[in-house]
Amino acid sequence: MAHRSFIPNLSSISRWTIVSAIAWFAIQAIGFAGTDGKSTVFMVAMDGLRPDYIDRAETPFLDLLLEQAAWSRELVPTFPTNTFQSFSSIATGLRARQHGITGNSFYDTRTQRIHRYPGDSALLEAEPIWRTAERQGVRTLVFDWVLSHNQSGPAATSYHGNEYTRGISDRERMKRVLRAWRADDDARPLRFILAYAESPDSEGHRYGPDSPAMEEVMAHVDTLLASVYSEAREIWSTTASTGDSFYFVVLSDHGMSSVETVVNLRNAAQLEGRDAVVSMTTGNIGHLFFNRLRSEERRRQWILDARDALDQHAFISVYERDELPADWDYAHPYRTGDLIAVLPTGYTFSARPEGVTEAVENFGGPFGMHGYDPAEDPNMNTLLVVHRHPKPLAGGDIGRVSTLQIHPTVARILGIDPAPRAKAKPLELK
Repeated sequence: MAHRSFIPNLSSISRWTIVSAIAWFAIQAIGFAGTDGKSTVFMVAMDGLRPDYIDRAETPFLDLLLEQAAWSRELVPTFPTNTFQSFSSIATGLRARQHGITGNSFYDTRTQRIHRYPGDSALLEAEPIWRTAERQGVRTLVFDWVLSHNQSGPAATSYHGNEYTRGISDRERMKRVLRAWRADDDARPLRFILAYAESPDSEGHRYGPDSPAMEEVMAHVDTLLASVYSEAREIWSTTASTGDSFYFVVLSDHGMSSVETVVNLRNAAQLEGRDAVVSMTTGNIGHLFFNRLRSEERRRQWILDARDALDQHAFISVYERDELPADWDYAHPYRTGDLIAVLPTGYTFSARPEGVTEAVENFGGPFGMHGYDPAEDPNMNTLLVVHRHPKPLAGGDIGRVSTLQIHPTVARILGIDPAPRAKAKPLELK
């Protein structure tokens, strides 16, 4: 199929990488014993990984990793299940109302600034796990994780970027992390390393999650993870002592569902000529802000007008901020809209339709989207794998897990306290 040509074929070198990684598992008992020493965590985020991709593809490394790890195919993200919000919840152990990241792009009524795919860590309104670790003496490296950039202050991580690195492959993204770790010569070894990959999310949007192309994508992801695992463990072994443990954690932020229809939010809300209204969309979530209207009477009337217009479309659920479902915990006071429009699975917002709706085929995509409530769409659930060396975890399938549990779980592994506001129960890993 011509549309697969962007994915490299697995070369003999790639196959050897998988074999080498698998060989590591065969010598688990050699070298170090016990788990009484210090733990090092290498956490790899694979964006947009739907668990069934593994079943459909040839993934020998992940298959073996799952046999010797604690894992869940029901890692449940917080609402909305978009990348920036979801990864912020993973990092902080909190939902959007508390950490302040309401979408991949959002508007802040206090500053009247629009933030599109922001990287600056100062925008996070809660402490992420990398700062929690560094604050308690665990040296940390984090590159290209959402909102980990441009850090400052005493708890800034030992390594971080100034901004997200665009235009490079996931393989190069991983190599940069591993190079920095290998070159580190501080007397206190790095013990928490975080890496991020755009795949399989970008391809899931492009082709749709049910496309056969995703099988080849996952084979490529599997090869990359095998390579990263082998080199990460080798680097760790150069400074590890008897009793130390190496944790290899693979997780994702959300799954993916197919899209059939795109929706123009401003047209649906009949906002022509009302340029004072700020509209922001991420996937199936739309926000309308009316704060620029100085007259409260006019502001209220425009909100009612927009709501009436949106209510004419049965596929759009409309909420004022104080009406949002309590379990979403999404009513941020200045980054959630006065009106919030939510689309069901199969729909996504786009400014491209000249009317209200258009078939996605007319625009060539996106054929996959996320953001939907995982309580309504189980395809939003994703994958968590926690592997320990040299003593494997006895866990197997640990069942349904919340992404809010990742922060306190990593803190427990590292032997530190979670951030004060991260109250979720850590996972029981044995």
